[in-house]
Amino acid sequence: MQRSLEHFPVQLFAVIMGLSGLTIMYAKAYHFLNFPYSIYLTLLGIDVILFFVIFISYIMKWVKYPKAVQKEFSHPIKSSFAAAISISFLLLSIALSDFAPPIAITFWFVGAILHLFFTYKVIKFWIEHDKLDIKHINPAWFIPIVGNVLVPVVGVDVCDEVINHFYFSIGIFFWIVLFTIVMYRMIFHMPLAKRLIPTFFILIAPPAVGFISYFRISFGVIDFFSLFLYLIALFIFILLMTMFKRFIKLEFFISWWAYTFPLAALSIATILVESVYHNIFIKSLAYGLIIFTTLVVGYVSYKTYEAIKNQKICIPEEE
Repeated sequence: MQRSLEHFPVQLFAVIMGLSGLTIMYAKAYHFLNFPYSIYLTLLGIDVILFFVIFISYIMKWVKYPKAVQKEFSHPIKSSFAAAISISFLLLSIALSDFAPPIAITFWFVGAILHLFFTYKVIKFWIEHDKLDIKHINPAWFIPIVGNVLVPVVGVDVCDEVINHFYFSIGIFFWIVLFTIVMYRMIFHMPLAKRLIPTFFILIAPPAVGFISYFRISFGVIDFFSLFLYLIALFIFILLMTMFKRFIKLEFFISWWAYTFPLAALSIATILVESVYHNIFIKSLAYGLIIFTTLVVGYVSYKTYEAIKNQKICIPEEE
């Protein structure tokens, strides 16, 4: 089957989400756990280069095959991944804030504005679409809505607190709403398609990122609410670890990248918790999560390279 730019999947922006999460994780590990700064810099360089490769490729697809892009943006499942574009901008703004703050702010403005657009577009799509079915609901639905929680991470240094609370409130409110809907679908309806099973890990991201965002908004305060968010993320991670046999049997799909960012977000949250409590257990957990996340991202990267090499990327997908 011949590869084509027409079939360049929007889901590839999940690669940037995963690598950005890993980069930010090592930035925090440098600040709070004395990890080498060179690891962060190396990952940042790879992250930025891959972002521009994927972003420019998708812009070329949009110019050359606008109908293919429109089809993705109106797809009941793939449309959620479209917001990974704006999230990539937001995550790069966080990753770059240690190295190049002015560039980070530029990425933040683009990401914040673009993500608000995707938020309204997706909610409107859900309300007005007459072909949505319960089987279309999956954890990837969190991406366009809960991604708003990322905005305050850099936003506290850029804009008024009301704007940051606006984005934070949207993300947390719809996390609760969507979590209820997703759990209802998981319990009472058919199982997820195999290619979507890795998206279970996305369940970790909203509370983990919520904790990180709240930590920034409150300027480093950990209280009952922030601990609630962190411990929910940790509980979901442990729950998924008890289901590991379900994940290791899966063949490779681009959706494997759904493993990466949520793990990085939980690792970052744990590093921040350790920075306040200086607890040996939490510190050990932080180190363990850093190692585990690095191994997962490395393995998923290798499997992605294999898929590209074997021409299994940028080909028509089954609906």
